[in-house]
Amino acid sequence: LTHQVAITIDPFDAKDFDDAVSLDKMDNGHWLLVVHIADVAHFVPEGSPIDLDARDRGTSVYLPDRVIPMLPEVLCNSLASLQPNKVRFTNSVFMEFTPDGVRCNTMIRKSAIRSTARLNYDEVQEYKDGRRQTSEDREGSGLGASLESCRLPSDICRLLDSLFELSRILRARRKSRGALEMNMPDIKIDLDDDGKVVGAHAEVQREANQMIEEFMLSANEAVAEHLAAKDVPFLRRIHKNPSYRKIKEFTDFLRIMKLDDLEPEELLESRFVIQRILDKTKGTTAESAVQFSLLRAMQRAVYSPEEEGHYALSSDCYTHFTSPIRRYPDLTVHRLLWSEGRKKRDNSSLYLLGLHCSERERRAEDAERDLVKLKLIDFMSRTLGMQLDAVITGMNPSGIFVQGIEIPAEGLIPIVSLADDNYRFDRLARSIVGRRTNHEFRLGDRLRVEVVKADPDAREIDFRRV
Repeated sequence: LTHQVAITIDPFDAKDFDDAVSLDKMDNGHWLLVVHIADVAHFVPEGSPIDLDARDRGTSVYLPDRVIPMLPEVLCNSLASLQPNKVRFTNSVFMEFTPDGVRCNTMIRKSAIRSTARLNYDEVQEYKDGRRQTSEDREGSGLGASLESCRLPSDICRLLDSLFELSRILRARRKSRGALEMNMPDIKIDLDDDGKVVGAHAEVQREANQMIEEFMLSANEAVAEHLAAKDVPFLRRIHKNPSYRKIKEFTDFLRIMKLDDLEPEELLESRFVIQRILDKTKGTTAESAVQFSLLRAMQRAVYSPEEEGHYALSSDCYTHFTSPIRRYPDLTVHRLLWSEGRKKRDNSSLYLLGLHCSERERRAEDAERDLVKLKLIDFMSRTLGMQLDAVITGMNPSGIFVQGIEIPAEGLIPIVSLADDNYRFDRLARSIVGRRTNHEFRLGDRLRVEVVKADPDAREIDFRRV
Protein backbone atom coordinates (compact mmCIF):
# COMPACT_ATOMS: atom_id res chain seq x y z
CA LEU A 1 0.00 0.00 0.00
CA THR A 2 2.99 2.31 -0.41
CA HIS A 3 1.13 4.22 -3.16
CA GLN A 4 -1.77 5.10 -0.85
CA VAL A 5 -2.06 8.48 0.87
CA ALA A 6 -1.74 7.67 4.57
CA ILE A 7 -1.05 10.11 7.39
CA THR A 8 -0.17 9.95 11.08
CA ILE A 9 -1.65 12.44 13.56
CA ASP A 10 -0.12 12.49 17.05
CA PRO A 11 0.87 14.93 19.82
CA PHE A 12 3.55 17.38 18.67
CA ASP A 13 6.14 15.82 21.01
CA ALA A 14 5.40 12.16 20.11
CA LYS A 15 8.39 9.97 19.26
CA ASP A 16 6.61 6.74 18.29
CA PHE A 17 3.91 6.59 15.63
CA ASP A 18 1.98 3.34 15.74
CA ASP A 19 -1.12 4.29 13.74
CA ALA A 20 -1.86 5.88 10.37
CA VAL A 21 -5.15 6.39 8.52
CA SER A 22 -6.34 6.41 4.91
CA LEU A 23 -9.83 7.16 3.60
CA ASP A 24 -11.50 6.89 0.20
CA LYS A 25 -15.00 7.22 -1.21
CA MET A 26 -16.08 4.01 -2.98
CA ASP A 27 -18.04 3.80 -6.24
CA ASN A 28 -21.16 2.73 -4.33
CA GLY A 29 -21.03 5.87 -2.17
CA HIS A 30 -19.66 4.06 0.87
CA TRP A 31 -16.59 5.10 2.86
CA LEU A 32 -13.48 2.88 2.92
CA LEU A 33 -11.51 3.69 6.05
CA VAL A 34 -8.15 1.95 6.49
CA VAL A 35 -6.43 2.03 9.89
CA HIS A 36 -2.79 0.97 9.62
CA ILE A 37 -1.14 -0.24 12.85
CA ALA A 38 2.60 -0.87 13.21
CA ASP A 39 3.39 -4.58 12.91
CA VAL A 40 5.41 -4.82 16.12
CA ALA A 41 4.91 -8.61 16.25
CA HIS A 42 7.12 -8.90 13.15
CA PHE A 43 10.08 -7.69 15.24
CA VAL A 44 9.16 -9.29 18.59
CA PRO A 45 8.73 -13.09 18.37
CA GLU A 46 6.70 -14.61 21.19
CA GLY A 47 8.96 -15.92 23.97
CA SER A 48 12.01 -13.93 22.82
CA PRO A 49 14.00 -11.92 25.42
CA ILE A 50 12.48 -8.66 24.14
CA ASP A 51 8.99 -10.18 24.37
CA LEU A 52 9.52 -11.41 27.92
CA ASP A 53 10.76 -7.99 29.01
CA ALA A 54 7.84 -6.24 27.26
CA ARG A 55 5.40 -8.62 28.94
CA ASP A 56 6.91 -7.87 32.34
CA ARG A 57 6.62 -4.11 31.76
CA GLY A 58 3.11 -4.49 30.35
CA THR A 59 2.95 -0.90 29.12
CA SER A 60 5.03 2.17 28.40
CA VAL A 61 5.00 4.73 31.19
CA TYR A 62 4.46 8.37 30.20
CA LEU A 63 5.87 10.68 32.87
CA PRO A 64 5.96 14.51 32.68
CA ASP A 65 9.66 14.66 31.82
CA ARG A 66 10.36 11.28 30.21
CA VAL A 67 8.95 8.10 28.69
CA ILE A 68 9.87 4.64 29.98
CA PRO A 69 9.13 2.57 26.86
CA MET A 70 7.81 -0.99 26.85
CA LEU A 71 10.09 -1.86 23.91
CA PRO A 72 13.69 -0.92 23.07
CA GLU A 73 13.93 2.59 21.65
CA VAL A 74 15.33 1.38 18.32
CA LEU A 75 12.04 -0.47 17.80
CA CYS A 76 9.44 1.94 19.16
CA ASN A 77 11.03 5.12 17.79
CA SER A 78 12.52 3.78 14.57
CA LEU A 79 12.08 0.32 13.01
CA ALA A 80 8.42 -0.21 13.92
CA SER A 81 7.42 3.47 14.04
CA LEU A 82 5.41 4.72 11.04
CA GLN A 83 7.79 7.53 10.18
CA PRO A 84 6.99 9.72 7.15
CA ASN A 85 8.35 8.70 3.75
CA LYS A 86 9.71 5.38 5.04
CA VAL A 87 8.34 1.95 4.17
CA ARG A 88 7.00 0.29 7.31
CA PHE A 89 5.24 -3.02 8.01
CA THR A 90 1.66 -2.73 9.28
CA ASN A 91 -1.48 -4.67 10.01
CA SER A 92 -4.20 -2.81 8.12
CA VAL A 93 -7.89 -2.92 8.98
CA PHE A 94 -10.10 -2.10 5.98
CA MET A 95 -13.55 -0.97 7.14
CA GLU A 96 -16.40 -0.19 4.77
CA PHE A 97 -19.03 2.18 6.17
CA THR A 98 -22.39 3.16 4.71
CA PRO A 99 -23.06 6.91 4.32
CA ASP A 100 -24.79 6.90 7.74
CA GLY A 101 -21.86 5.18 9.48
CA VAL A 102 -22.83 1.50 9.62
CA ARG A 103 -19.81 -0.79 9.25
CA CYS A 104 -20.87 -3.36 6.66
CA ASN A 105 -17.57 -5.05 5.80
CA THR A 106 -14.19 -5.65 7.45
CA MET A 107 -10.96 -7.02 6.03
CA ILE A 108 -7.61 -7.35 7.84
CA ARG A 109 -4.35 -7.68 5.92
CA LYS A 110 -0.61 -7.59 6.47
CA SER A 111 0.74 -4.66 4.50
CA ALA A 112 3.52 -2.17 3.92
CA ILE A 113 2.84 1.56 3.84
CA ARG A 114 4.81 4.76 3.32
CA SER A 115 3.36 7.48 5.54
CA THR A 116 2.70 10.54 3.40
CA ALA A 117 2.81 13.11 6.20
CA ARG A 118 3.44 13.35 9.92
CA LEU A 119 0.89 15.79 11.37
CA ASN A 120 0.23 16.80 14.96
CA TYR A 121 -3.07 17.54 16.68
CA ASP A 122 -2.39 21.26 16.99
CA GLU A 123 -1.81 21.88 13.29
CA VAL A 124 -4.74 19.66 12.28
CA GLN A 125 -6.99 21.60 14.69
CA GLU A 126 -5.67 24.89 13.33
CA TYR A 127 -6.46 23.66 9.82
CA LYS A 128 -9.97 22.69 10.91
CA ASP A 129 -10.59 26.02 12.63
CA GLY A 130 -9.24 27.89 9.60
CA ARG A 131 -11.43 25.91 7.19
CA ARG A 132 -14.47 26.59 9.38
CA GLN A 133 -13.73 30.33 9.41
CA THR A 134 -13.09 30.37 5.65
CA SER A 135 -16.33 28.49 5.06
CA GLU A 136 -18.30 30.97 7.19
CA ASP A 137 -16.69 33.96 5.47
CA ARG A 138 -17.41 32.57 2.01
CA GLU A 139 -20.97 31.60 2.86
CA GLY A 140 -21.52 35.14 4.11
CA SER A 141 -20.29 36.49 0.79
CA GLY A 142 -22.24 33.96 -1.27
CA LEU A 143 -19.14 31.92 -2.22
CA GLY A 144 -18.38 28.28 -1.47
CA ALA A 145 -15.50 27.10 0.71
CA SER A 146 -12.28 26.22 -1.13
CA LEU A 147 -8.85 24.74 -0.45
CA GLU A 148 -7.14 28.14 -0.82
CA SER A 149 -6.58 28.53 2.93
CA CYS A 150 -4.86 25.15 3.27
CA ARG A 151 -1.08 25.36 3.67
CA LEU A 152 -0.77 21.58 3.35
CA PRO A 153 -0.66 19.71 0.02
CA SER A 154 -4.08 19.55 -1.63
CA ASP A 155 -4.38 15.75 -1.32
CA ILE A 156 -3.76 15.99 2.44
CA CYS A 157 -6.32 18.79 2.76
CA ARG A 158 -8.95 16.75 0.95
CA LEU A 159 -8.14 13.72 3.11
CA LEU A 160 -8.49 15.78 6.32
CA ASP A 161 -11.87 17.13 5.19
CA SER A 162 -13.11 13.60 4.53
CA LEU A 163 -11.69 12.29 7.83
CA PHE A 164 -13.47 14.99 9.82
CA GLU A 165 -16.73 14.30 7.98
CA LEU A 166 -16.64 10.54 8.62
CA SER A 167 -15.57 10.94 12.25
CA ARG A 168 -18.58 13.20 12.92
CA ILE A 169 -20.87 10.52 11.45
CA LEU A 170 -19.27 7.73 13.50
CA ARG A 171 -19.26 9.80 16.69
CA ALA A 172 -22.95 10.65 16.32
CA ARG A 173 -23.77 7.00 15.69
CA ARG A 174 -21.78 5.84 18.73
CA LYS A 175 -23.52 8.41 20.91
CA SER A 176 -26.92 7.33 19.55
CA ARG A 177 -26.31 3.77 20.78
CA GLY A 178 -25.60 4.99 24.32
CA ALA A 179 -21.84 5.54 24.53
CA LEU A 180 -20.88 8.01 27.25
CA GLU A 181 -18.90 11.14 26.42
CA MET A 182 -16.92 12.38 29.41
CA ASN A 183 -14.59 15.34 29.00
CA MET A 184 -11.92 14.69 31.63
CA PRO A 185 -8.91 16.85 30.69
CA ASP A 186 -5.38 15.52 31.22
CA ILE A 187 -2.97 17.57 33.33
CA LYS A 188 0.13 18.47 31.34
CA ILE A 189 3.23 19.81 33.09
CA ASP A 190 5.04 22.69 31.36
CA LEU A 191 8.83 22.32 31.57
CA ASP A 192 11.64 24.67 30.58
CA ASP A 193 14.77 23.58 28.68
CA ASP A 194 16.36 22.41 31.94
CA GLY A 195 13.37 20.21 32.82
CA LYS A 196 12.19 22.58 35.56
CA VAL A 197 8.46 23.06 36.07
CA VAL A 198 7.28 26.50 34.96
CA GLY A 199 3.55 25.80 35.06
CA ALA A 200 0.84 23.35 34.08
CA HIS A 201 -2.36 23.27 32.09
CA ALA A 202 -5.40 21.09 31.55
CA GLU A 203 -5.36 19.57 28.07
CA VAL A 204 -8.88 19.09 26.75
CA GLN A 205 -9.72 16.89 23.79
CA ARG A 206 -10.45 18.84 20.63
CA GLU A 207 -11.94 17.76 17.31
CA ALA A 208 -8.58 16.60 15.93
CA ASN A 209 -8.00 14.31 18.94
CA GLN A 210 -11.58 13.05 18.84
CA MET A 211 -11.30 12.26 15.12
CA ILE A 212 -8.35 9.89 15.56
CA GLU A 213 -9.88 8.40 18.71
CA GLU A 214 -13.05 7.60 16.76
CA PHE A 215 -11.14 5.70 14.07
CA MET A 216 -9.11 3.77 16.66
CA LEU A 217 -12.33 2.77 18.48
CA SER A 218 -13.76 1.52 15.18
CA ALA A 219 -10.64 -0.55 14.43
CA ASN A 220 -10.55 -2.02 17.95
CA GLU A 221 -14.18 -3.07 17.70
CA ALA A 222 -13.77 -4.50 14.18
CA VAL A 223 -10.78 -6.64 15.23
CA ALA A 224 -12.57 -7.86 18.37
CA GLU A 225 -15.59 -8.95 16.34
CA HIS A 226 -13.29 -10.62 13.77
CA LEU A 227 -11.58 -12.73 16.46
CA ALA A 228 -14.85 -13.50 18.25
CA ALA A 229 -16.39 -14.75 14.97
CA LYS A 230 -13.46 -17.16 14.62
CA ASP A 231 -14.04 -18.36 18.21
CA VAL A 232 -10.48 -17.38 19.14
CA PRO A 233 -9.94 -16.59 22.86
CA PHE A 234 -8.27 -13.19 23.18
CA LEU A 235 -7.68 -10.41 25.70
CA ARG A 236 -10.72 -8.17 25.57
CA ARG A 237 -10.94 -4.69 27.03
CA ILE A 238 -13.94 -5.00 29.33
CA HIS A 239 -15.71 -2.36 31.38
CA LYS A 240 -18.36 -3.84 33.64
CA ASN A 241 -21.61 -2.12 34.53
CA PRO A 242 -21.50 0.09 37.65
CA SER A 243 -22.83 -1.39 40.89
CA TYR A 244 -26.13 -0.32 42.41
CA ARG A 245 -24.37 1.05 45.51
CA LYS A 246 -22.04 3.29 43.49
CA ILE A 247 -24.82 4.58 41.26
CA LYS A 248 -26.94 5.33 44.34
CA GLU A 249 -24.09 7.43 45.72
CA PHE A 250 -24.03 9.31 42.41
CA THR A 251 -27.80 9.95 42.43
CA ASP A 252 -27.55 11.11 46.05
CA PHE A 253 -24.84 13.53 44.95
CA LEU A 254 -27.03 14.87 42.10
CA ARG A 255 -29.90 15.35 44.52
CA ILE A 256 -27.71 17.25 46.98
CA MET A 257 -26.38 19.43 44.16
CA LYS A 258 -30.01 20.04 43.10
CA LEU A 259 -29.14 18.94 39.57
CA ASP A 260 -31.62 16.06 39.25
CA ASP A 261 -33.94 13.93 41.34
CA LEU A 262 -33.34 10.49 39.86
CA GLU A 263 -33.55 6.96 41.19
CA PRO A 264 -30.55 4.62 40.79
CA GLU A 265 -32.67 2.23 38.69
CA GLU A 266 -33.18 4.92 36.05
CA LEU A 267 -29.43 5.33 35.52
CA LEU A 268 -28.75 1.59 35.59
CA GLU A 269 -31.42 0.97 32.96
CA SER A 270 -30.26 3.65 30.52
CA ARG A 271 -26.90 5.24 29.73
CA PHE A 272 -28.87 7.98 27.92
CA VAL A 273 -30.02 9.33 31.31
CA ILE A 274 -26.40 9.60 32.42
CA GLN A 275 -25.41 11.31 29.17
CA ARG A 276 -28.28 13.77 29.61
CA ILE A 277 -26.80 14.77 32.98
CA LEU A 278 -23.34 15.19 31.42
CA ASP A 279 -24.77 17.33 28.61
CA LYS A 280 -26.83 19.38 31.06
CA THR A 281 -23.81 20.32 33.20
CA LYS A 282 -21.33 20.80 30.34
CA GLY A 283 -19.70 24.21 30.56
CA THR A 284 -21.20 24.95 33.98
CA THR A 285 -19.44 25.33 37.34
CA ALA A 286 -20.79 21.88 38.30
CA GLU A 287 -19.21 20.08 35.32
CA SER A 288 -15.98 19.02 37.05
CA ALA A 289 -17.71 17.89 40.24
CA VAL A 290 -20.27 15.83 38.28
CA GLN A 291 -17.62 14.17 36.11
CA PHE A 292 -15.44 13.30 39.13
CA SER A 293 -18.45 11.90 40.98
CA LEU A 294 -19.52 9.81 37.98
CA LEU A 295 -15.97 8.55 37.50
CA ARG A 296 -15.96 7.32 41.10
CA ALA A 297 -19.22 5.47 40.39
CA MET A 298 -17.74 3.63 37.42
CA GLN A 299 -15.77 0.41 37.57
CA ARG A 300 -12.24 0.34 36.21
CA ALA A 301 -11.77 -1.07 32.69
CA VAL A 302 -9.54 -4.17 32.68
CA TYR A 303 -8.08 -6.80 30.36
CA SER A 304 -9.77 -10.20 30.44
CA PRO A 305 -10.90 -13.02 28.10
CA GLU A 306 -14.38 -12.81 29.65
CA GLU A 307 -17.06 -12.26 27.01
CA GLU A 308 -18.26 -9.00 28.50
CA GLY A 309 -18.70 -5.70 26.77
CA HIS A 310 -17.49 -2.18 27.41
CA TYR A 311 -20.08 -0.22 29.39
CA ALA A 312 -18.87 3.33 28.71
CA LEU A 313 -18.44 2.68 24.97
CA SER A 314 -21.71 0.74 24.74
CA SER A 315 -19.84 -1.99 22.87
CA ASP A 316 -20.63 -5.70 23.21
CA CYS A 317 -17.24 -6.83 21.88
CA TYR A 318 -14.14 -4.68 22.28
CA THR A 319 -10.36 -5.10 22.49
CA HIS A 320 -7.17 -3.04 22.36
CA PHE A 321 -5.38 -3.45 19.03
CA THR A 322 -4.18 -0.01 17.95
CA SER A 323 -1.14 0.58 20.22
CA PRO A 324 1.21 -2.45 20.14
CA ILE A 325 4.26 -0.21 20.58
CA ARG A 326 3.14 0.84 24.06
CA ARG A 327 0.63 -1.82 25.26
CA TYR A 328 1.38 -5.52 25.59
CA PRO A 329 -2.28 -6.68 25.25
CA ASP A 330 -2.37 -5.10 21.78
CA LEU A 331 0.71 -7.07 20.80
CA THR A 332 -0.98 -10.36 21.81
CA VAL A 333 -4.01 -9.47 19.67
CA HIS A 334 -1.77 -8.80 16.64
CA ARG A 335 -0.25 -12.27 16.98
CA LEU A 336 -3.65 -13.95 17.20
CA LEU A 337 -4.74 -12.48 13.86
CA TRP A 338 -2.23 -14.70 12.06
CA SER A 339 -2.10 -17.71 14.39
CA GLU A 340 -4.66 -19.96 12.66
CA GLY A 341 -3.51 -23.55 12.88
CA ARG A 342 -1.43 -22.94 15.98
CA LYS A 343 -2.42 -24.07 19.44
CA LYS A 344 -4.96 -21.67 20.91
CA ARG A 345 -4.05 -20.09 24.22
CA ASP A 346 -6.16 -21.53 27.03
CA ASN A 347 -8.40 -19.20 29.01
CA SER A 348 -6.61 -19.76 32.34
CA SER A 349 -3.33 -18.35 31.01
CA LEU A 350 -5.23 -15.48 29.36
CA TYR A 351 -6.90 -14.65 32.69
CA LEU A 352 -3.50 -14.48 34.37
CA LEU A 353 -2.09 -12.35 31.55
CA GLY A 354 -5.10 -10.03 31.77
CA LEU A 355 -4.63 -9.62 35.54
CA HIS A 356 -0.93 -8.90 35.04
CA CYS A 357 -1.49 -6.32 32.27
CA SER A 358 -4.29 -4.62 34.25
CA GLU A 359 -2.00 -4.36 37.30
CA ARG A 360 0.85 -2.95 35.22
CA GLU A 361 -1.53 -0.39 33.69
CA ARG A 362 -2.65 0.74 37.17
CA ARG A 363 0.96 0.97 38.30
CA ALA A 364 1.86 3.17 35.31
CA GLU A 365 -1.17 5.44 35.87
CA ASP A 366 -0.37 5.78 39.58
CA ALA A 367 3.27 6.62 38.81
CA GLU A 368 2.24 9.29 36.32
CA ARG A 369 -0.34 10.78 38.69
CA ASP A 370 2.08 10.80 41.64
CA LEU A 371 4.88 12.45 39.66
CA VAL A 372 2.54 15.10 38.23
CA LYS A 373 1.43 15.85 41.80
CA LEU A 374 5.03 16.07 43.06
CA LYS A 375 6.04 18.32 40.17
CA LEU A 376 3.13 20.66 40.90
CA ILE A 377 3.92 20.73 44.63
CA ASP A 378 7.54 21.58 43.82
CA PHE A 379 6.37 24.39 41.53
CA MET A 380 3.95 25.72 44.17
CA SER A 381 6.68 25.65 46.84
CA ARG A 382 8.57 28.19 44.72
CA THR A 383 5.53 30.42 44.16
CA LEU A 384 4.10 30.86 47.68
CA GLY A 385 1.65 33.75 47.78
CA MET A 386 0.53 33.20 44.19
CA GLN A 387 -3.21 33.68 43.69
CA LEU A 388 -5.35 31.68 41.29
CA ASP A 389 -8.96 30.80 40.55
CA ALA A 390 -10.03 27.35 41.72
CA VAL A 391 -13.09 25.09 41.82
CA ILE A 392 -14.27 23.05 44.82
CA THR A 393 -13.83 19.32 44.09
CA GLY A 394 -14.48 17.84 47.54
CA MET A 395 -14.76 18.46 51.27
CA ASN A 396 -14.59 16.79 54.64
CA PRO A 397 -14.49 17.90 58.30
CA SER A 398 -10.92 19.17 57.88
CA GLY A 399 -11.68 21.57 55.03
CA ILE A 400 -12.37 22.24 51.36
CA PHE A 401 -10.48 20.52 48.53
CA VAL A 402 -9.98 22.69 45.47
CA GLN A 403 -8.29 22.41 42.09
CA GLY A 404 -6.78 25.38 40.29
CA ILE A 405 -8.31 26.32 36.94
CA GLU A 406 -5.32 27.97 35.20
CA ILE A 407 -2.84 25.65 36.97
CA PRO A 408 -4.65 22.39 37.85
CA ALA A 409 -2.96 21.81 41.24
CA GLU A 410 -5.06 20.21 43.98
CA GLY A 411 -4.94 21.29 47.60
CA LEU A 412 -6.85 21.95 50.82
CA ILE A 413 -8.32 25.07 52.35
CA PRO A 414 -8.28 24.12 56.09
CA ILE A 415 -11.64 24.78 57.69
CA VAL A 416 -9.93 26.62 60.56
CA SER A 417 -8.54 29.16 58.07
CA LEU A 418 -12.07 30.34 57.17
CA ALA A 419 -12.00 33.26 59.59
CA ASP A 420 -15.22 35.10 58.68
CA ASP A 421 -17.44 32.56 60.51
CA ASN A 422 -17.42 29.33 62.51
CA TYR A 423 -17.85 26.71 59.77
CA ARG A 424 -18.97 23.10 60.08
CA PHE A 425 -19.10 20.18 57.65
CA ASP A 426 -22.64 19.06 56.76
CA ARG A 427 -22.19 15.44 55.73
CA LEU A 428 -25.73 14.98 54.40
CA ALA A 429 -25.64 18.11 52.24
CA ARG A 430 -21.98 17.57 51.36
CA SER A 431 -21.26 21.21 52.05
CA ILE A 432 -19.47 23.41 54.56
CA VAL A 433 -21.81 25.91 56.25
CA GLY A 434 -21.20 28.94 58.48
CA ARG A 435 -23.04 28.65 61.81
CA ARG A 436 -23.73 32.40 62.11
CA THR A 437 -24.21 33.54 58.49
CA ASN A 438 -25.34 30.24 56.94
CA HIS A 439 -22.86 30.98 54.16
CA GLU A 440 -22.38 27.72 52.26
CA PHE A 441 -19.53 26.23 50.23
CA ARG A 442 -20.68 23.55 47.77
CA LEU A 443 -19.07 21.23 45.22
CA GLY A 444 -18.45 23.04 41.95
CA ASP A 445 -18.27 26.53 43.51
CA ARG A 446 -15.46 28.75 42.25
CA LEU A 447 -13.11 30.56 44.63
CA ARG A 448 -10.07 32.81 44.50
CA VAL A 449 -7.29 31.18 46.52
CA GLU A 450 -3.70 31.87 47.54
CA VAL A 451 -0.89 29.33 47.94
CA VAL A 452 0.11 29.22 51.62
CA LYS A 453 2.12 26.00 51.92
CA ALA A 454 3.47 23.28 49.63
CA ASP A 455 5.03 20.25 51.33
CA PRO A 456 6.65 17.68 48.97
CA ASP A 457 7.26 15.20 51.82
CA ALA A 458 3.61 15.18 52.91
CA ARG A 459 2.50 15.64 49.27
CA GLU A 460 0.12 18.42 50.32
CA ILE A 461 -0.70 21.94 49.20
CA ASP A 462 -2.53 24.32 51.52
CA PHE A 463 -4.51 27.23 50.10
CA ARG A 464 -6.14 30.23 51.74
CA ARG A 465 -9.39 31.73 50.52
CA VAL A 466 -8.73 35.26 49.28
